[in-house]
Amino acid sequence: MFVAATMEDVMTQAPTRDGMTELSHRRSVAAGLGGPERVQRQHERGLMTALERAEMLLDPGTRIPFGPLVHSGVPGEEDRTMGDGMLIGFGQIDGRWVGYEASDATIKGASGGAGSARRRRAFHRVMEEAGLPMFGLMQGGGARITDIVTSRFAGFHGPSVGDRLAFPRRGAHLIAVLGNYYGPGPTIDGDYRVMTAPSNFSVSSPPIVEEATGEKVSAFDLGGAAVHSKITGEIDAVVPDDEAAIAQLRRVFSYFPANAWEEPPVVRTGDPWDRTEEALRDLIPARASRVYDVKKAIKAVVDRDSYIEWMPDFAKQLTCGIARLDGHSVGIIANQPGVRAGSLDVDSGTKVRRILQICEFMRLPLVSFIDVPGVLPTVEEEHRRLQDAVWGLGIDRVRLPQPKLSVILRKAYGFAIFAMSGADPEWYSYAWPSAQIAFVGPEPGVRVSYRKQWQAAEDKDAFVAKYAEQIRLDSEPWNGAKLDFLDDVIDPAATRPILIKALAVARERTRNSETQRGWERPRA
Repeated sequence: MFVAATMEDVMTQAPTRDGMTELSHRRSVAAGLGGPERVQRQHERGLMTALERAEMLLDPGTRIPFGPLVHSGVPGEEDRTMGDGMLIGFGQIDGRWVGYEASDATIKGASGGAGSARRRRAFHRVMEEAGLPMFGLMQGGGARITDIVTSRFAGFHGPSVGDRLAFPRRGAHLIAVLGNYYGPGPTIDGDYRVMTAPSNFSVSSPPIVEEATGEKVSAFDLGGAAVHSKITGEIDAVVPDDEAAIAQLRRVFSYFPANAWEEPPVVRTGDPWDRTEEALRDLIPARASRVYDVKKAIKAVVDRDSYIEWMPDFAKQLTCGIARLDGHSVGIIANQPGVRAGSLDVDSGTKVRRILQICEFMRLPLVSFIDVPGVLPTVEEEHRRLQDAVWGLGIDRVRLPQPKLSVILRKAYGFAIFAMSGADPEWYSYAWPSAQIAFVGPEPGVRVSYRKQWQAAEDKDAFVAKYAEQIRLDSEPWNGAKLDFLDDVIDPAATRPILIKALAVARERTRNSETQRGWERPRA
């Protein structure tokens, strides 16, 4: 006769010894990753293991594994593939909940199997629904060839990629490349991307490139740190090792909200909000052709030691990044006069648009320091779709819903002023007394506007000097302020307190505007 177990029986019945033994065995195997020899090999290469990286990323004692017992579906490989090449889970960073993915190079070179693909898809669903930020600690050979060499490839990444494209991403993504990494969709998807100097990443490995095209290339010439930091701009920072990369991710995350519905965290630095810097009055050289380092202006205005530069070796005529003003996170773009005179081209436009995207998603105000002689109209740049790049930049700048504050330090010529957010009637535009605002610089303006007279003049230099002086006087900021194109001409020394007060007003304005539109953050 069958007797149904009562709830009391179920609750008091102890697990069998065999079950507990098996659990202990599987936990032990998972904790050992790919085994002591492969762990040692990782250490000999100067790299941390996936588990060590995850533990360093997260606050102590907060890590929660997600699917740690997943393994390859190939019979006989259960103990050798525990985790299936990827450690996934949750934890806290500075008390905030996050998710993480850490490639386990001790398991099949961290290549992704079918089991880890299914687990990652479920993990991403949880992350999206919860609005949690995600950290990727990436190393490995992309998808496992044995799992995708046939038509099974259609179901391997397809659903995951479809989900990522079809649904708006809610949580921030911060990525570190910590070794060889191929097929890096998550890397390009990152809001912040750092890689170690010995690392590389690319869509395909050198053997695949050679098979497809006949080209022989090293992994580093294909996608090394120098390539991505100087040529492609697909990496925001290069650091020496794993520890530095993880520390950088934690630092950058302290500037970001967890998702697009939260406000960025406020971190007071102890720097007085009303601090002035008299040295800024002498920063701009008297001669317009002389250069200076715009980073001195940025660092003098923002909270001390808070400026984190992004893509420092890419499109160096422009510096950009994030910083704090009175503890509040802001995005920064600034022209660097010492490189190509700070002019805009296709690459610098790409750099600016990246910061605009970060400001929009992370709800960061944009602060521009402007000294731009215009767009660089070379044949090469025109052939690279210069008009599309610069015009698109202007459109993105107008569409950015976050507060935009600009300070014109010196030159603000042509369409570049609009691309740099230097004349936004909806927000706040300031200028230093040294500002020159015009369609083109005085001397080129004379040679173009009075071309026939200039060519006919006996003393061409005297002709240019005569008319250029009047253009220069008309380009001073007083006209812009008089006609209400500028909100104010300010003392350079007082730039910091003026921007901080303007941002305080902008935050109230943004908050009230969102309330009037019926916009409301999801309730916890």
